[in-house]
Amino acid sequence: MIYCSEAMAKLDSNTFDAWLEGQQPFDAKAPKLDLTGYGFVTPAALVQLAALVYSLAGTKRRPSVELDEEGVLTYLSRAGFCSAISPVGDTRPALKVDFYGGYRGSNPMLLEVTRIESCGALPELLDKILWVLSHRLRYPKFDAYDIATVISEIAQNTFDHNGKTHGFIAMQVYRSSKTFLEIGIADYGEGLTETLRRNPKHRSIASDSEAIKVAIELGTSEHDDPTRGTGLYHLVETTYKHEGLVQIRSGRAKVRYRMDKKQGWFFAVPPMRGVQIALNLPSKN
Repeated sequence: MIYCSEAMAKLDSNTFDAWLEGQQPFDAKAPKLDLTGYGFVTPAALVQLAALVYSLAGTKRRPSVELDEEGVLTYLSRAGFCSAISPVGDTRPALKVDFYGGYRGSNPMLLEVTRIESCGALPELLDKILWVLSHRLRYPKFDAYDIATVISEIAQNTFDHNGKTHGFIAMQVYRSSKTFLEIGIADYGEGLTETLRRNPKHRSIASDSEAIKVAIELGTSEHDDPTRGTGLYHLVETTYKHEGLVQIRSGRAKVRYRMDKKQGWFFAVPPMRGVQIALNLPSKN
């Protein structure tokens, strides 16, 4: 984790969209994502950034993430971001992507940025999250398993609903006045609107904000199957139960839930492919 002065900017799920608005990278032949001046990056922002790099990459297009803080560059490498984007993008200044490879998995408080392409990748990741919830945040066993199940459902969505793309997950435990956990999950697929429109029941969805509202209802899915479509509903309900914070972003819209009131605030945001989730949970101590 990086500690920075108040003068240094923070990139997180709150500030990501204001930052993205200023980038305008989508039509550039050599997209540059400017993180100069930033001294702190959270897991939710890291996976969003990784998804953005992959969505920008293509034939003769290799995005770069521009940095000026050595500590941030070091953290991006330690947090697995550099190796995650290395097939399609770069950081500048460059850092060997395997510089911290030997440390991967050694810190129980950190889940490095990890590509999730199939169910086979999930058990080990979920075991680590489950351990943190039980042993560091002191969640009762049943609650810890319930949260891990929700995360598993959301993670599976990143590849179940997308054809040629995949997702990313990352986690960090922070110690401040009260210990809390942040988990970020992101993909660069078709997004909620297009996915839900595959189901004839939802072909009339007219906007990304409407798609998010529909998606968090129990049983909403691209499939006409009442047993499907539980992930986002359970995500919101579980976060409310534990007085956490959750943000759901897709396309041109995002909603943030303040769980002490169980109220959602919708925002228009710059367009971005896929679905991105930010989840914060407080410790039980």
